[in-house]
Amino acid sequence: MKQAFKLANHEVVSVHPSSAGDDLIDWGLNDIGAPNVWPKSTGLDVRVAILDTGVDFHHPDLKENIKAVIDFTGSSYGGRDRQGHGSHCAGIIGAEDNGQGMIGVAPQTELYCAKVLSDNGSGGFDSIIKGIRWAIDKKVHLISMSLGCAMEPPQELHDAIKAAAAAGIIMVAATGNENHYVDWPAMYDEVIAVSAMGRNHERASFSNYGLKNEIMAPGVDILSCYKDGGYARLSGTSMATPLMAGSIALYLSYLLRRGEVIPATDALHTKLLASSIDLGAPGKDAYFGDGVINLEKLLA
Repeated sequence: MKQAFKLANHEVVSVHPSSAGDDLIDWGLNDIGAPNVWPKSTGLDVRVAILDTGVDFHHPDLKENIKAVIDFTGSSYGGRDRQGHGSHCAGIIGAEDNGQGMIGVAPQTELYCAKVLSDNGSGGFDSIIKGIRWAIDKKVHLISMSLGCAMEPPQELHDAIKAAAAAGIIMVAATGNENHYVDWPAMYDEVIAVSAMGRNHERASFSNYGLKNEIMAPGVDILSCYKDGGYARLSGTSMATPLMAGSIALYLSYLLRRGEVIPATDALHTKLLASSIDLGAPGKDAYFGDGVINLEKLLA
């Protein structure tokens, strides 16, 4: 199938070389209350698939949490991330608590990284479909997709999405960064659509909007892992989406430790919205959805 999917356009704010020292807790994690719930959950035993540009599987902040890597693009680099985007998303979700670099939302989450977008950031429907099917086979709990396209994809992709939902997998996807209507696959009913906000709880100017816009997370100037063992600050709904995925991973791990059943997407969606902080006009709106996730309310 033709190249139709691409990274949710993102801004590289700054790039930093490998660093050592205390784990840095970025502003986005503090904003949603992640450090306050780590005594209850760090994402242990939750498996998250990241469909992206691959991953830097030698990165010191990622290598222990990465459980599987696969390439569906035919890249000469295999599953190795030469773009940087996939490693950044992986770090936001599950960078390790190892005393160096930075820390992810859910630092004990198991990461399953599928390279479905090429080294230039584009990909075909077939790669995305294969990535979803692989995630189903790996029995992941959650799929994070910081990618999208403006045109409605073929039915085969929706069939794969529905198969993942039927398998009990929660899916989150970026709304997109073109300041227009929500992209696919975030438009699917089975997928939770995530948009981006800045440090002052303002809607990011690039963040897509519409009635399918469901929930927000920090997505401006976000620090995370990058290619070649480095770190970078990026902005985009691409960053808000893994932050949401990591938040859900914390919640699922919390439920598993309590012996509770992982909810279906609809039930989880209801819980997320009930645990969010309303922004913008009162109630749900096209620009802020139901507001920003708050982990202290979610894990109360």
